[in-house]
Amino acid sequence: MAGASLEDVYLLRPLNDAPPTAEDKRHSKELEEFLRASGLYESLDEAILREEVLGLFYQLVQTWVKVVSRKKNLNVEDARAHVYTFGSYRLGVHGPGTDMDTLVVGPRYVLRDTDFFGSEKHCLQYMLSQTPDITDIQPVPDAFVPMIGIKYKGVQIDILYAALAMTTLPEQLDLSNHAVLRGCDEATVRSLNGCRVTDTLLRLVPNQDVFRLALRAVKHWASLRGISSNVTGYLGGVNLAIMVAKICQLYPRAEASTVLLKFFILLKAWPWPRAIHLRVPEDHSLGLPVWDPRPGTRDSLALMPVITPAYPAMNSLYNVQRSTLEVMTGEFGAAAEVCTSFLRCRGGQPIDWGRLFTPVPFFTQHTFYIQIEVSADTEQDLVLWDGWVSSRVRRLVRNLEDHVRVRPYPKAQRQPPPPAKDPDADVRPRLLYYIGIDKRLAAAVTAQQLLPNGQLAQLPPSAAGQMGAPAGKVDLKQPCMIFVNEVTAWAAKRPGMELRVNVLRRVQLPSWLLKDTAPQQTQEQAGAALPAAGETATVQQEQRQPAGKVAEPPNGSAVAASSVQGAKRAAPEERAAAGEPAQGAEGRKLPPAKRTRAEQAAAARQDSSAAANGPAPPSRSRSPQTPFDAAALDVVPGLATAAKDPTPPPPAEARPTQEPLSQEAKTQLEQQASVADERAAVQESQLHNTGRDMGDWLGVDHGVSLATREAASESPPQ
Repeated sequence: MAGASLEDVYLLRPLNDAPPTAEDKRHSKELEEFLRASGLYESLDEAILREEVLGLFYQLVQTWVKVVSRKKNLNVEDARAHVYTFGSYRLGVHGPGTDMDTLVVGPRYVLRDTDFFGSEKHCLQYMLSQTPDITDIQPVPDAFVPMIGIKYKGVQIDILYAALAMTTLPEQLDLSNHAVLRGCDEATVRSLNGCRVTDTLLRLVPNQDVFRLALRAVKHWASLRGISSNVTGYLGGVNLAIMVAKICQLYPRAEASTVLLKFFILLKAWPWPRAIHLRVPEDHSLGLPVWDPRPGTRDSLALMPVITPAYPAMNSLYNVQRSTLEVMTGEFGAAAEVCTSFLRCRGGQPIDWGRLFTPVPFFTQHTFYIQIEVSADTEQDLVLWDGWVSSRVRRLVRNLEDHVRVRPYPKAQRQPPPPAKDPDADVRPRLLYYIGIDKRLAAAVTAQQLLPNGQLAQLPPSAAGQMGAPAGKVDLKQPCMIFVNEVTAWAAKRPGMELRVNVLRRVQLPSWLLKDTAPQQTQEQAGAALPAAGETATVQQEQRQPAGKVAEPPNGSAVAASSVQGAKRAAPEERAAAGEPAQGAEGRKLPPAKRTRAEQAAAARQDSSAAANGPAPPSRSRSPQTPFDAAALDVVPGLATAAKDPTPPPPAEARPTQEPLSQEAKTQLEQQASVADERAAVQESQLHNTGRDMGDWLGVDHGVSLATREAASESPPQ
């Protein structure tokens, strides 16, 4: 795209500016009614309480600044500060019980370290502790954006502070003016950037009412699907706001229902790591670091960049990892399939929005789970300890994602209190985090990889690294131990703060986690629920043997801050009771990792032929109440080494020999590979159609050959 304008490079031109139809407006009204029925709108009393709390907090801030000014012998009459809101409250998409993000802007002599934080009488932190109706004061001075969290009359408020290079602040201060950034350190710039991004974003969207309704729906969807947490590496509030605003720019006259459908359809085809921009990045030569994706820079390593629209432009999704990107793209694809079916609901038919807004069945869709238990002596210590541990979970995910499929669940689970008649139960406050673990599957076979002799061509190292090779044998204890040692070395750790990490099978999860599983399974069986992102991979895992083994810690090991529990492999008699074949000379075969893909398919056909003539093997249930088939997954228990199989190996003459593939088997394999290629061609055709709707911007700097944009006179279908 040599010679393309900046508007085309950053995709700033609308794709379709056709007015909405009456049916689009009706669908938007149905969407709003669905969200209201889901309890996403706060009541009038709660809205009035928020305004009252903001007024009281504003008066407290003015008193604080005057106290600091008097302590430093400065003019008290001219001392003033400003309070701004940003985030979901400023955007108008907050719901019941959500927190309020506030920014306090003060003069240069009111310092963050000595006047904002601190226990002296002139510090804001101390004044907050002495104010009635303010509870749960949590200062976080070492955070990426330093803040103080409080509860004022039950309303959660996060307070940021920024000291401008001014001795006296004007009565009217416009934070969108770039001059306010002069002389500010990086922490102050990050604090100011929240308000600047929010205000700039509202100015860039063509219709704020449409934007708010669509954003509220997307945030609800992300929360239900378990991908709403910037700390965990998923989508945060500002990330979703920028992405929804992008769709509003591409369809400036569309209704909220159309924006929501286009959101998933376009993001499914988005060529990450191409960045999402709302405007051409600005550079005002203030010496501040800005988004720079040139090769060799730190920003060039970003996996899912979503750039803030205000100067200095920066990546708001810097926490994304390969595993969380895989989860989010899978969720986008699953939602896009549902939205595509919605587009065919014409002729006055209502849209069943419940199919899109379905909770993810996280605790029933993974093979293994890592349980992180965070406990402390008091609730106040638990809040501090939980904030530190949850911010370090990404390190554990990063150590695991090279070997297994990882899906962290961002929502902390609180265990129900034990029965009162159990005097030995640990009643200390605790929170539980879970990470889903599954084995990686080998890539699908294509006709290009199938050699004439029936073998598979080796993938280049670069391609194999991108796909994520299946793990041969993974010791889950080592990354868990590294995580525990790093977290427990926290300098601010108090006595009583404990961390336990357990490796569990799905059937070993606490029963109270699965109390809502049955209704979700019923909806899935009825075909009305949104399929999970990993559902396809789970089905494939049951149909073919994965080429890997997972080594776990043994069950029953001591659980402490430096120990890891694991699941125990089922005993041979348990496996026999489950209907598995004996591991003798007749039933033993070469491990799946040592057989070629072609030989696996041939063996599968032989087994199916034998099954047709003999009794049918017992089926494996995916119900969480049924014990998982450990032998079918080749799970090897142990810490550093695998446990020995109690069954002795068969003699060499009793082992079955591998027979060469017949011509008929090769022909069938080629037909199967051809079918896989046809499916890939269909997916590529869908991508071409999406690219025609989105324009030729997908081909910029990515080598993607897509259909060019249609003539300007022909607008794409809404």
